[in-house]
Amino acid sequence: MGLVSLLLICLAISLDGFGVGMSYGLRKMKMPFLSFMVIGLCSFTVIFASMTIGKWLQYWVTSELSSKIGATVLILIGGVTFWKMAVSKQKQSDILPVKEKATYREFRWTIRMFGLMIHILRNPAKADTDHSGHIVGTEAVMLGLALSLDAFGSGISLTLLGFAPLLTSVWVALTSMILLWAGIKVGRHFSSVGWFQRLSFLPAILLIGIGLFKW
Repeated sequence: MGLVSLLLICLAISLDGFGVGMSYGLRKMKMPFLSFMVIGLCSFTVIFASMTIGKWLQYWVTSELSSKIGATVLILIGGVTFWKMAVSKQKQSDILPVKEKATYREFRWTIRMFGLMIHILRNPAKADTDHSGHIVGTEAVMLGLALSLDAFGSGISLTLLGFAPLLTSVWVALTSMILLWAGIKVGRHFSSVGWFQRLSFLPAILLIGIGLFKW
């Protein structure tokens, strides 16, 4: 179950990248291999740093208590994420006219770190600051941080649950790159992302489920 939990955690942490990739694919934007590597490196760095902090915290609490804390943090992060998504969808429903709802294609990506809400991108395409149609250089770094900082709190809790920092960070980095690439490919073949928006609650549900299982 450890491997299954790790894979589900990676999916929950990296699923936002699939949505961003779809948005880029719909706009026919391109991302070179080096940019994927940069984004993966950002994910690795953030997760490894947060799990290192979690490792330090383990010296101050017992293994049983650290496991409980880690599970509780995952449940709380999942619950807050679920609530924020529900509120966001309700606001969109109240604000957008019926005609506009059908063609609404923008995503509001939010970084959550210890309760601090920082709106990074109203639209994933804004990462393309020079409007070249390519995500390169500092644009890739900005996108990588936007996608990975959201998982900072989760990284701390994963260490408390007993996950290995290096192995987990590598898996998260690989998953983030694969899902981003897959999203771009899928986006190029579909004119609508409505079906994916219905999956926006999946990461929150996965985090809550894993937290409950580990509890």
